[in-house]
Amino acid sequence: MDAEHSTPDRTAPEPRRSRSHDPEGRRGAVLAAARRLFAAQGYKGVGIRAIAAEAGVTPGLVMAHFGSKDGLFREVVGGGTGVTEGVLDDPSVGREELPHALAHDYLDRWDRLPAHDPWPALIRSGLSHPPSAELLSTVLDRQVSEPLRRLLGDCDAADARIAMIRSILFGVIMERYLFAHEPATSVPTDTLEPVLTDVLTAAFTGRVPEPEAEPDPEAARRPPVREAPGASGPAVFAALNECTARYRTLIGRVVKRHGLSLAAFEVLAALRTVGAPYRRTMGEIAAAGAVSAGGVTQHADRLVEAGLITRERDGQDRRIVHLSLTPAGLDLVGRVSDDRRTHERELLAGLVPGDQRQLAALLGTLRRSLTDPETAGSH
Repeated sequence: MDAEHSTPDRTAPEPRRSRSHDPEGRRGAVLAAARRLFAAQGYKGVGIRAIAAEAGVTPGLVMAHFGSKDGLFREVVGGGTGVTEGVLDDPSVGREELPHALAHDYLDRWDRLPAHDPWPALIRSGLSHPPSAELLSTVLDRQVSEPLRRLLGDCDAADARIAMIRSILFGVIMERYLFAHEPATSVPTDTLEPVLTDVLTAAFTGRVPEPEAEPDPEAARRPPVREAPGASGPAVFAALNECTARYRTLIGRVVKRHGLSLAAFEVLAALRTVGAPYRRTMGEIAAAGAVSAGGVTQHADRLVEAGLITRERDGQDRRIVHLSLTPAGLDLVGRVSDDRRTHERELLAGLVPGDQRQLAALLGTLRRSLTDPETAGSH
């Protein structure tokens, strides 16, 4: 049988469809190639021709799909849902749990970041490529600022809190993952996560979490502390008043060895705490609570006479009087302060370090409740 009358082989496979008939496949190939090259070389190090060659298409086809290299770059890095948005949209995450959820998810995502993820490329390019910096800002606004604003609403300093949360998260990314600076890059995630949670908690709420007390090795050897009879509010404040009176008596004796009364020392200390040039008005010293207004005048006279401070009236308002430490006064207040601290350590010697930290934390809580009228009124 000649070829003219031969029967076609109907079992032969159909010709493979060319990629040119698969526009979505070509577009996906270009995006995948761009993602790899941008991640490896950054925005400036990659051209349309290189991306086209990597994807197996022509440069014209890349331009037809994305318009420009900028357009392609934006497509590569601008998609997806950010960690912040995902966490905030999770109904199982309560508001109090958000700082920990964000810390955990951010660290987990960046610890497992694929080699071709576009985020590092976007951040690196943003340092020297203004369109990338603008895009990065836009993406952060959408993925971080907007969901946080929905959550925080009209709370006090919402914009400042959002700015701090963004700065904290972005700073961790830069230090730990992009620049690999020490010690950030070597801190184990299990160690970093609770610390990052505490910092985010402060940014969210304005409250600094109380540090957990370290285990006290002597606690097991001490008899259990029993609640004192009548440990009510009046009893607590009576104990505080008694401790304050005894403390001032004992420290007053230490200060007196240097030829000063405790009140006079407190005037000198109030000047020293503001730093050079160690100058405050008499009204400021009285307002600081060191000495009463009348007492400041009385002690200032004696301190000026002793050459420990100078006194001058304000050039604009003669009613205002400025006090300043002299070199002799600065030297004396330094020596007295050192002696005072030594004796304060001796006074606390009956408390082990763990008890001292616990006492300081309790007194700090009490101080905050006394200085916040709303909190104080609720107790």
